[in-house]
Amino acid sequence: MGIIRKVRSELIKLMSTKVFLVVAIIIIPIQSALGFVSAKQILSVGLDAVPTKENNLIEAMPPIEYFGFDVVLLSVMALIVMGAIFGAMEYKRHCMRTTLVYMGNRRDLLISKTSAVALLSFVLSFVSVFMTILVTHMTFKDQGLPLVVFNMTVWKFILSTSISLTAVTLLSYAMGFIFKTSIVPMIFLIVQAYNIGELLAGKFRICRYLPIHLSNSLIPSSPDIYSTAPIKTFSILLLWILVFMVTGYFMFSRKDLRGEY
Repeated sequence: MGIIRKVRSELIKLMSTKVFLVVAIIIIPIQSALGFVSAKQILSVGLDAVPTKENNLIEAMPPIEYFGFDVVLLSVMALIVMGAIFGAMEYKRHCMRTTLVYMGNRRDLLISKTSAVALLSFVLSFVSVFMTILVTHMTFKDQGLPLVVFNMTVWKFILSTSISLTAVTLLSYAMGFIFKTSIVPMIFLIVQAYNIGELLAGKFRICRYLPIHLSNSLIPSSPDIYSTAPIKTFSILLLWILVFMVTGYFMFSRKDLRGEY
């Protein structure tokens, strides 16, 4: 029960922060509203539209299961920022020693905090993705899929997207924890999110293993982008997280905090 109480304590602490509230507002109501606008635009063209001179489409509309997920990409940057701030929070507030007194040891602190970040980011991601897809198909009315029930493909996409967003949050958190600042993960990850990662991945094969490119390929914004091997893609993304988490643990467990933190 001890570790459960500690995780609950960390959850309460994280949920009381301004960054959590701001991110929740951005990726749930605002993202859902964008899903409504996007769905209206799709309806104006037609769910089965193909490129013509009149509609200026570059390619044919994807299967109905893919609609709405392009809007979810808004969550990526917001969750990167949230994860980075969560990782550096104890250092920025100069309260790491106080937190350690409550947790008892460094291992419990890292396990509790990481578990809380993972749980909170997954729930937040899942709710935001579900609401966006729900609003999208509500807007489609009779042309959309059955509300809430959807179909197996959509539920697979919702789960894949939620896991992808959670992984990005955890990676940003781990980097913030290692570097004791939110600046480094924001620069490294947000720069990739601004299409630079996709541009590099298109030019250099090795850049296809950059974390944001991997994350985006687990979000079915289009059939061409969605990974043909999602389990392999997630495994590589998980490796990124483990490298930073393990490095962070060894650095944290062996270095004196000094009076600064």
